[in-house]
Amino acid sequence: MVRKRFFYKLPLIQMSLTLFITFATGLTFYLIYCNRKSNTTVTFIQEPDKPIDPKSDIYIVFSVENSKRWELQNHTFGAQYDGKFINNTNHRFTDWTVTAEVPENYWVDSTWNADFSFYFTGDKPIPIEHVETADYMRQFQSDKNQLVMKKVPNSRGTEVLGKNSKSSDSFMIGMIMYTPRIYEITNIKITGKFIYEPSESIIYHILLIGITISVVAFLILIIIRIAVIKQVKYYEVRQKLDSDIIVQAFKTFANFVDAKDPYTRGHSLRVAHYSREIAKRLKLSDHEQSEIFWLALMHDVGKISVSDSILNKPSKLSEDEYKEIRSHVTKGYEMLKDFTAMPMLKEVAKSHHEHFDGKGYPEGLKGIAIPLEARIVCVSDSFDAMNSDRCYRKKLSKDAIIRELQIEEGKHFDPRIARIMLSMIDDKFINEIENLDISDETNYKP
Repeated sequence: MVRKRFFYKLPLIQMSLTLFITFATGLTFYLIYCNRKSNTTVTFIQEPDKPIDPKSDIYIVFSVENSKRWELQNHTFGAQYDGKFINNTNHRFTDWTVTAEVPENYWVDSTWNADFSFYFTGDKPIPIEHVETADYMRQFQSDKNQLVMKKVPNSRGTEVLGKNSKSSDSFMIGMIMYTPRIYEITNIKITGKFIYEPSESIIYHILLIGITISVVAFLILIIIRIAVIKQVKYYEVRQKLDSDIIVQAFKTFANFVDAKDPYTRGHSLRVAHYSREIAKRLKLSDHEQSEIFWLALMHDVGKISVSDSILNKPSKLSEDEYKEIRSHVTKGYEMLKDFTAMPMLKEVAKSHHEHFDGKGYPEGLKGIAIPLEARIVCVSDSFDAMNSDRCYRKKLSKDAIIRELQIEEGKHFDPRIARIMLSMIDDKFINEIENLDISDETNYKP
């Protein structure tokens, strides 16, 4: 007699689940670690009687060129002080404050690339002719003579980039200052925060790849298991159980993708339901309708490799950021290319942003050269995007969505599929899907 073994006890499936939990837990702890490190304020002291340690994580050097130092008739010495940060780490340095000791009776004519405050024991260091400037308002009587320079709020241009940054941009903070004697700024304190971007570390990418491989392996094993046990009547009960675990697996992975962006919560599930209904109205077979449901559920898998800061950015994206957003289709294809049990899975991930008129991406496919499944998901995905709040805009009205679908017939969308979506709006089918409970496992069954 053959010993009965339930699918969840199979060693390979157990191993894939264990790997997924391990990698997911590791990624969670790593993200928490990066967040805590990024919110930790660090302090560095540069003492005047000690040379600067060139291996220090960060330090600043104020230099004065000979041509930018002069003496006034009253024997006061003026100079242009240019301060340059040296960041020996791979992390951006932000929210910084630089405090520098200066001699008594100093005065400052102009400043740049920082918010300055001035502490003095004698006369005010900002001349009266600058009374209407922000610098004039930031003068404070004190028992010390100090300049306090702070990063300009909301300015990425005054963040100190890490040593491995591809950008060649750099900036100098500085001022024109007059002192009773020739003076070098050496007594300095620096405070600020290093930003630990998870994607800067190979650990992040290893964990992400591990999660993807373990989930895909899990899905492959389950699908293979279903294909085998369907042939034997003895396994009919087990087939039902396997079907449930597939639903849970796809649900888990779809939620993992949607969790990258809180504004798209439930997006993959809604797109799957719209796509299945379109397939039904196209009179595709029950098997094809079920398959399009799974394909649509996984269409945005590539977004797990896109930076959270880009996905959740409320303002206009830069050219490089837009390129990274667009790359999610090819990244999704690469993640799923070995998923041979469902070949169209990778094709839909890659082609759901192709346009019917050939102006989409990544390959500029046109018309029926675009797989039917990708054309269906394209319309469903676009409708749900217009019908949902996003970080950069509120959802569109139904009238506006209808106009957009009509305008884009034959351009962005396959005309036949666009008209089916319009009929789904007209007969209020979409009302049933808009507020699906993503926690209800039955909604993940095609």
